[in-house]
Amino acid sequence: MVNLYDLTKGNYRIVRTISYPDFPESKVVTDAQVNAASKAEWDTKIEINGTYNGPTDVVSTKDYQLTWNNDGKYIQESGSATLELSSGKSVRQVWSSTITPEHGFDKFPPAGELISITISPFQIDGNSMSYKWEGTVKPRSK
Repeated sequence: MVNLYDLTKGNYRIVRTISYPDFPESKVVTDAQVNAASKAEWDTKIEINGTYNGPTDVVSTKDYQLTWNNDGKYIQESGSATLELSSGKSVRQVWSSTITPEHGFDKFPPAGELISITISPFQIDGNSMSYKWEGTVKPRSK
């Protein structure tokens, strides 16, 4: 099992398309270029385009899970999460991504990986948001 830093040395591009099944008119595309300044600090430039017409009172995320598959050149990612709202309701989020390492990679389980992440409730202070997360990576079975 390997993480994204080990695979890419922290230098990659990720293009992600996010949709919301309960809000079919909502679709957001992000295009991020990530460059590792060190093992602890990454410089990330993100372009965000699209439309989101869902609720905006998101306070936390749960059921965050994603799958990685490798075709030798790219990591294909599919994922989903439940966004919890201050009203007690929730919104389902699904996405697909293509991750392109800057220098390629050679260590990746043939059947791919399954990643589960737990994210703490968001701490919002004005225009700033922070959270803690913990993840588990397992090889997928064929």
